[in-house]
Amino acid sequence: MTIHFTDDEIDALGERLRQGIAVADRGIYREYRRVLHRLRRDLETELRSLTPDAEFASRTKRIETVAAKLQRRPDLALSQVTDLDGCRIIVSGRAEQQAVVARLLAAYDVQQVDDKSDSPKFGYRAVHFDIRYRGQLMEIQVQTRNQFRWQQVSEQAAGYDISIKYGGGHPAVNDALLELSELAWRCDLAGIDLSESAVAQTRSVITSAHSR
Repeated sequence: MTIHFTDDEIDALGERLRQGIAVADRGIYREYRRVLHRLRRDLETELRSLTPDAEFASRTKRIETVAAKLQRRPDLALSQVTDLDGCRIIVSGRAEQQAVVARLLAAYDVQQVDDKSDSPKFGYRAVHFDIRYRGQLMEIQVQTRNQFRWQQVSEQAAGYDISIKYGGGHPAVNDALLELSELAWRCDLAGIDLSESAVAQTRSVITSAHSR
């Protein structure tokens, strides 16, 4: 049986999460995420036919991450959070990224585009699309391989301290991630892959900073 949520029900859940995470709301959030997961899976099938040479990755926000976002943004309704269960399209380089962006603009009901490729946020680079898909707002991220590689390292750091995503956390880790992001950008401009030695060096900084 398919469960449906109205915007009012979703936003009521968001208001409760803003105040704290109750046991009952964990179950409701899981059900809502299952609905989004089915939509995302259908969307990804369409995207694979639209971008046959790309790789795909999916990511789902944990309830703790969602609650923290709602607490930071008291003006934000949960029904307007587009990246709870989103698609990430990974392409080889900048030219391919721009080509995919053009295809998405032509194929979907795009509500907003946010290009962080050249103007990163705390080192994070990607092109974000908010689309309306079967009535639901959903997010598609388009990243180069180098941008995605940086993302993977950043997620390792966030596993120790989620505030690293928003400019907080250990200063040495912040500096290392920003340097790696800049290197990834330069590699994209040069059409080469980010070196594994640079990635390993940044991972070492992260591990060292949190082992004390």
